[in-house]
Amino acid sequence: MEICHLDKGQVTCWNSWHRWSVIALVAYAFLAVTAALERTAQTDRNDPAEADLVPLSSHELLRLLRALILPPPRRDRDYLLWWSTWRRRHQHRARLCHRRRHAYADTTP
Repeated sequence: MEICHLDKGQVTCWNSWHRWSVIALVAYAFLAVTAALERTAQTDRNDPAEADLVPLSSHELLRLLRALILPPPRRDRDYLLWWSTWRRRHQHRARLCHRRRHAYADTTP
């Protein structure tokens, strides 16, 4: 869990972490089953054009899904500038609140 900078207590109590994990596992299971079905269908067809191809893997299916079906992520200039401004503003507010909280805690008995 060091990848996402969460300790064990945070991960086990974080509902959205569980939700994300389940969705990721279901998506991978879907890709694995689809790849297995495609592999079986490929052997049943005995197509000479596909004889020199490696069977589809779940990783290749994910690449195809991202390229053909899922919309590309928004990465135009205006959006990137907006996101940078929003993030920096949010970080500034968080820093002010953090400092205010510590200043209050230092003065309170």
